[in-house]
This record gives sequence, structure tokens and C-alpha cells, in this order.
Amino acid sequence: MNLVAVESWLQSFAGLEASTLGAGAVVRAARIRLEATGCASVKDYVALLDASADERHALIDRVIVPETWFFRDRPALDAVARHVVEAWGRAHPGATFRVLSVPCATGEEPYSLAMALAIAGWPLGSLRIDAVDISRENLARARRGVYGRNSFRGEDLTFRDAFLEPADAETWRVVDRLRAPVHFEHGNLLDEDFPFGRLPYDAIFCRNLLIYFDRPTQARAIRTLDRLLVPEGWFAVGPAEPVLLFEHGYEALKVRSAFLLRRAPPAGPRRPPLPKRTFVASPPATIAPPAPAPAIERPPAPATPAGVADPLDEMERLADAGRLREASTLGEFVLARQGASSRLLFLLAVVAEASGHTGRAEALFRKTLYLDPQHGEALTHLALLAEKSGDLRGARAYRERAQRVLAKEAR
Repeated sequence: MNLVAVESWLQSFAGLEASTLGAGAVVRAARIRLEATGCASVKDYVALLDASADERHALIDRVIVPETWFFRDRPALDAVARHVVEAWGRAHPGATFRVLSVPCATGEEPYSLAMALAIAGWPLGSLRIDAVDISRENLARARRGVYGRNSFRGEDLTFRDAFLEPADAETWRVVDRLRAPVHFEHGNLLDEDFPFGRLPYDAIFCRNLLIYFDRPTQARAIRTLDRLLVPEGWFAVGPAEPVLLFEHGYEALKVRSAFLLRRAPPAGPRRPPLPKRTFVASPPATIAPPAPAPAIERPPAPATPAGVADPLDEMERLADAGRLREASTLGEFVLARQGASSRLLFLLAVVAEASGHTGRAEALFRKTLYLDPQHGEALTHLALLAEKSGDLRGARAYRERAQRVLAKEAR
């Protein structure tokens, strides 16, 4: 049975590419729903999807299997909480901090954000979190607010004693005071009317959704969310997604492992900042320093990076300041004298990409993978470059590899 038409419908309606949802996920879900509805053909089932909202949601609930837990990717939650208490609250006395969480899945993320703010000392009465998801089944579970052991991971579970109460021997229920600022609602980010009627948000959490979209759908979703964010608002995404926002005028905030962004200042031309990555030393490799591009005038290379504690940190600082030529020169200096490492090659690749040297950037990203085959950010950049060049099959392969790497890191 050829179910390509169902895959196409799902991508058109929800933006989800079948290949990103796991091998055979859409096919299995579609077969189950075809049997349940008694449709005689795939054509009949697609017609039913177009006509029946209930069937649309039934298929989506089958396809989307959320994998989340409380305080997943905690640095972003803690960073937003600190920002609200230490800076935003002082600039907006008496105001309510507004957050959009989309997709909110089964509710662990919006509840975790409310907990993080409460722990930091922000009054829950001055907080509003609009938690939106396309899956009605996910929303039903989120509204119940009852969670089993799989939603609690890691060693520090003190938050569970403070904000949840035992429901039975194996489950816990979110207490009412934490539920109060969280408002769950059904919605599709790709609906034309999604942004209308909403007040702007001070922060948006849209984590690990954009990687499931193709490039046009990513751009469409980002434009929608951009209209909903106040000018100085913070945008939280997943580990593989910051580069997607750089093309839309965003820059990364300097918060380690948080994947937070905001709009770049409008004054003067500004290049996208480099995504941060923890340095892991690699054995020297026999990669010759690349020859400088003849069309680029380079400043003289320093005789030695004197006074620089970590030349790669300095390289990031220069690139973040828009001093790309100096960053490239320093990187090549280190490459020639110390040899290659995955971090150095990745930084050189990002600088080359930001400078418009796509071919050189692609070669350096590939060399990064030679030294570190599990470099998720290099895989993501290569996927985007492949898409831009029209190599959709190659882009899909890189994206699937990046997702596997990120899934391993999240465990």
C-alpha cells in the first residue's frame, strides 16, 4: 500500500516530514487509522482527513509520540528565570511576564518554566504561560498534570517535593498554585490565524520542533513566532536549531548550553554570532592550513597569540564582534602551529560560512566530521548547505544523523 499521499498531507497540514519522525512512523500510524476508519483506499482516507477534524487529530496523535521530562535542557529555563528576576522585573515593575510554549507536548516544559521562576523568586501571580500543542491527546495529559516516573530524570528531584504531590504510589500531580499561570490550548503553528488575537510575548520556547520541518516551513514558522515576540524578547530553541534563526536576524545569547537567542541590534551591519560548543581536545591531524582566498585582504597574522589564555575562545569573541577576518587569521595561525581539532575546524567553518565562502565552509565542516563523527552542529550546518544547493537527499541524510546524535546527548 502506497502511503505517500498521507505523508504529503501530513507535511502540508502540520509541516512534519515523514523522514524526520522515525523510520516508518507515518506508515504505521496511517495503516492503523485506515483500518480503524474502514477506508477502502488511501485516496478515500486523504479525503477523510480533509473533511474530518477528528480524524486529523487521531492521525496526529498516532504520529507524535512526545519524549520529554521535567527540566529537560535546564540551562535555558534557569537562564530565563534569572533574567526575569534580575533584569526584566526591574525594568517592568508590576508587569506580568508572558511566555509562549509551542509545542508544549504533555506539559512538562511549561510547568518546569513556572517552577524555575518560582524557585528564582518570581511571583507566580505575575506570570502567564500560554502552552500550545497540535495534539489533543498531549493536551489532555498536560491538563491532568499527573506524571509517572519517566517524567522525572536526573539526580536532583527536589522540585518534585515542592511543586507536585503524590497521586498514587507511582505518579505525582502538579499542585494548584503551579497550574494557575499555565494555560493550555489547542493550536497549529502553521494555521494562518495562529498569530492573530495574541498579545506579544516576552519569551518564546519552541524547542526541537523546527528540525522536523523542511526549509520553507521552518521559515514560515519562524516568521510567525517573530511577530509574536517583543523586540527585546528571548527565543529558546533546541540544540540543532540556533543556526536556523541566524538568517532571520537573531543572535545567540552568551549562556552556556542554553540555546537562547534574541534579535540582533539593528545598528550597523552584523554577522550572525557563532554557536557555542564545549572544547574537546583532539589529536593533531595532518591537515595543512588552507590557503587564503585571493579575493580577500587579510590583516597580518600575529607572531604569537600572546596574552590569549585560549585562542579558540578569542576566536569566538572576535567573530561575535563581527571581526571575521581577524577570527579567520587567528584560527589559521592556530591550525598551522598546533594542528587541527574538531572545535577549531568547526569555528573556521562557521566563520567561512558567515563570510560568504560556502565551498570552503562545507569542506571545513566535512573535516570537522572526520575528527568528530558525532558533531551534531557540523551535521546541521551541512544539512542546511545541502538544502541551499538543492541536494535534498543529502540534506535529509545529514539531518537524520544530527537527530540521532542529539537523541543520544539528551539521554
